[in-house]
Amino acid sequence: MEIDLPFSINFNSPIPYYYQIEENIRSFIANGHLKPGDMLMSEKAIASQLGVSQITVRQALKDLTSEGLLVRRRAIGTFVAPPRRIFPITRNRLRGLTEEMAEEGLQVHSKVLEHSLIPATGELVKELQIPYDEKIICIKRLRSVKDIPLVIETTHHPYSRFPELLDIDFTDKSTYAVIEQLYNIQPVASKDYFVSDIATKDIAELLDIDVGAPIMRYKRTAKDKSGKVMEFTVSIYRADLYQFVIYYQSSQQDDSQGGETI
Repeated sequence: MEIDLPFSINFNSPIPYYYQIEENIRSFIANGHLKPGDMLMSEKAIASQLGVSQITVRQALKDLTSEGLLVRRRAIGTFVAPPRRIFPITRNRLRGLTEEMAEEGLQVHSKVLEHSLIPATGELVKELQIPYDEKIICIKRLRSVKDIPLVIETTHHPYSRFPELLDIDFTDKSTYAVIEQLYNIQPVASKDYFVSDIATKDIAELLDIDVGAPIMRYKRTAKDKSGKVMEFTVSIYRADLYQFVIYYQSSQQDDSQGGETI
């Protein structure tokens, strides 16, 4: 059921029309008139009700979507978004997505999109610190929380070190947990990158967002206690429902030894 927006545009105000729309919708969300999951009227209907152009309405809804207040579902409509979940990244030890979400009381569902042996080229050679054309296990998965797509995650592991990973079904499994169980190896240091981007058609279809919607690319190169690189992962997160919060924790021992270079 579409929710009406009981306000009007002040055409005598110097405040831009799109911003008046944004402010009114923000207010309705803050006071509970609009609740998470409520569906807004179409752009055409809002424009007709307020006496403004659809371009003006589209700009307002786009801005509110970027803020995380609204979520636009392709071919369905625009809805009030639930509060953005915090995606915690604790720095006293390395954990994977499965552990991070479990800490928040959430279960991650993983659908395997690709699981293959590929040759090392370009960035993979550099990040995994292996020779050109050496075999790499590539595991690409769509990972969701409460049936809502969260991230497209592609992990790469040297085949020479972890050959058994090629034969394991990683549906709903943690790669870190499997590696620890099979090889007694854990990540102890990593180099992480965060880069903002926009969704291509392929990414948008998997994450159920609009083409051009904001996303976050997260790259991790992790080493084990021997100093060898065990993983290079590229994760593409939807940015409308989640936010990253990084917790740093240090100890006297950490301070005295300094950070590990990776």
